Amino acid sequence: MNAEQFLTLADTLRSFAQHSGRDLNASNLFVHDMLMRAIEIELCGEEEDEPQN
Repeated sequence: MNAEQFLTLADTLRSFAQHSGRDLNASNLFVHDMLMRAIEIELCGEEEDEPQN
């Protein structure tokens, strides 16, 4: 997912949480966790691509 897709997901989940009476903090935490996982995976992939000396 790219940054725009994460922002869209976050907005959608916040809107759903607000309109349904669900926990907004849980929605924000979910999006944060998914974003951090994606960043971690991306960073691990870059480390594998670098040639070793």
